[in-house]
Amino acid sequence: MFQVEEPEYKKNILRLALFIGELMLSNGAETYRVEDTIKRICKSRGFNHVNVFTTPTVVIISDDRFDGYSFMKTINRRAINLGRIALINDFSRDFVKNPNMTVKESMDRLKQIASFKAYPTWINYMFTGIGSASFAYLVGGNSPFDFILTFMVSMVAQFVYDQLIKISYIPSFCCLVASILMAGSGVILTEMGFLSTPKMLIVGSIMPLLPGVPFIKGVRDLIAGDLMSGVVRFFDATIIFISIAAGVGFVLEFWFRVGGRL
Repeated sequence: MFQVEEPEYKKNILRLALFIGELMLSNGAETYRVEDTIKRICKSRGFNHVNVFTTPTVVIISDDRFDGYSFMKTINRRAINLGRIALINDFSRDFVKNPNMTVKESMDRLKQIASFKAYPTWINYMFTGIGSASFAYLVGGNSPFDFILTFMVSMVAQFVYDQLIKISYIPSFCCLVASILMAGSGVILTEMGFLSTPKMLIVGSIMPLLPGVPFIKGVRDLIAGDLMSGVVRFFDATIIFISIAAGVGFVLEFWFRVGGRL
């Protein structure tokens, strides 16, 4: 039997639902999925009058009954971690099916999910380099130098991006700096004679920075009717596209002005 009439119990359930929403948004879940999960969590414990408002930067949970409880959490940092999303989905199903699961047990499990890392950092960097180098090969970077140097530059650029994002919460700025590093490395390696042209290295290296998943999620939010979230995600992805183009364009324009050619 749920303790629906106890105010403290209700607050704990709403806080739990808010934490779930925060984790889902900060790891790249769609707006409609976040709202549906929060409502299911609350309804499973007898709270059927809960309203949820979600955007990529905030989640608000409130009850339209007389007590007027309302909780809000702002989201300052967002990423894409589908492994955590899958674990949160598993948890929400277990929580709904198991009425005996306590709030403390649930919070402990969610904190473990929040710190979950599917792979060591060095594996992420290594496969970032392999993916970038492979894409450079597909677009015409057939020489061993193209593959090896793209592999190395993309890993360094991803490392720089990861370090900057810890200091600055502005992904567009981090992408701008990383793209300048990639393009600058390509130009320098070309001038040193290791590459015939920096095009393949630049095209391959910028692939990990492109916000393909956020762009698609923005489109899905628009289709689902979440107009505000869809526009925000779409605009956010567009700003990152522009930042990458500006970084690469700045370096190439400077190189052209001093006599360089593609």
